[in-house]
Amino acid sequence: IGGELKHVMNGITGFPSGSKNYVGGTFSFYKENPKILYDEVISGFTVAIMQVPESIAFSFVAGVPPLSGLHATFWMALITGLLGGKPGMISGAAGALAVVVTKLTAEDGELSYLNKEERLDVLYMTMFVCGLFQILFAILRLAKLVRLIPETGMIGFMNGLAIIIFMAQLPAFKKCDVEGKDYFVECDLDERQWLTFQDNTWELILTLVQVVLCMAVMKFFPKVPKIGKIIPASLVGLLLGALLEHTLFRMAFDVSTRTVKETAIMKGSFPKFDWPNQFPTASGDTWSVIIIYGITLAAIGGVESVLTLQACNEITDTVPKISDSNQELFAQGLANLVSGLFQAMGGDAMIGQSTINIMNGARYRVSSTMSGIFMLLFVVVLDPFINLLPIGTLTGVLFMVVLSTFQWKTFVILRYGRLSDSVAILLVTIIAVVYNLAVAIAVGIIFSALIHAWDSGSHV
Repeated sequence: IGGELKHVMNGITGFPSGSKNYVGGTFSFYKENPKILYDEVISGFTVAIMQVPESIAFSFVAGVPPLSGLHATFWMALITGLLGGKPGMISGAAGALAVVVTKLTAEDGELSYLNKEERLDVLYMTMFVCGLFQILFAILRLAKLVRLIPETGMIGFMNGLAIIIFMAQLPAFKKCDVEGKDYFVECDLDERQWLTFQDNTWELILTLVQVVLCMAVMKFFPKVPKIGKIIPASLVGLLLGALLEHTLFRMAFDVSTRTVKETAIMKGSFPKFDWPNQFPTASGDTWSVIIIYGITLAAIGGVESVLTLQACNEITDTVPKISDSNQELFAQGLANLVSGLFQAMGGDAMIGQSTINIMNGARYRVSSTMSGIFMLLFVVVLDPFINLLPIGTLTGVLFMVVLSTFQWKTFVILRYGRLSDSVAILLVTIIAVVYNLAVAIAVGIIFSALIHAWDSGSHV
């Protein structure tokens, strides 16, 4: 540990001169290669547009205000873009952390003894602690431990994540008509009622139409010649859904579905520093929750980020280096730490957006950094449009995320694979859904190690 700390201190003391040379070299490079700069900026702009709907949707999954998710994407993309281990890799508010965060923000979750504002305050403290642990993981160079995760463990992890995201979308089919509560998120769990064909026929039908329409657009629009690969399909789905909602549905049929504006307060603004009020007053029980969830989120975010980096290396035919993975862990930790100080929900690397960014030709830090800057500009300028988005279209976006996240080869393995592999996948998936993703991965590693020991012993 002493050697690692010495390495870190050398990096800190050499930062001023190193950063000066880095900035100077960067300006010289792009001055000589303006076409590369243009391509990087355009790719960053495209990715930022794609991240808007997902950031909002994952905010609702996590139970936080939409602005918290959008600001998280800004900080994650900006900081990891500048300091991360893989240029061109994209980070932001992500589902893997959102499904764990919801246990802190939910009315019936771990912090049920606190009010909503206090729960959010504890969440931001937890993200601060999560960042500290990820930085510690990087200093101790723990990224190499990801190689311990077996393929069956990763399949179960992805399946569990997909199921949890799907379950988190079910409130889109609920309503709340309690007098004095203007926003859906203000309603208690027992005040939210399911939409039914008997009592809410048209509202339920139109919500389903919004979901199916957005999914269909995301499936088929990329196949449209020329523009299909230029304009993000999720953005087209949101625009079409909003257009139908505020013209055909409301004006022609006089029927409406719930929008972002009716779900939670969304007013665009720049991030504001806010030291969590709970720090000096948190009880022992609250601190134990903060530490446990801080470690859990750090582990989940670290695993997903390192795996995303490896996937990006495969696309670019880059020789993987453990130092890059540890550098990425450090950047992720710093970004989550900063997010916690600016009332943002934090996040991790996003494999879908990272893949798209790199396949667009992005190979440098400008694309990922600019995606964060563009995201902030969208938040400040486009908040009136964001408020108009129907929840059904955001649900459609995440249903497509579910379909792409779930490992469909699971059914082939269950039918034709080894019994131990099938049990491992089911075990990790069930624990991920019932408990949490970090424990599920740990159980998967232990189970696979026991199976390997058993197989080895059978030859003795």
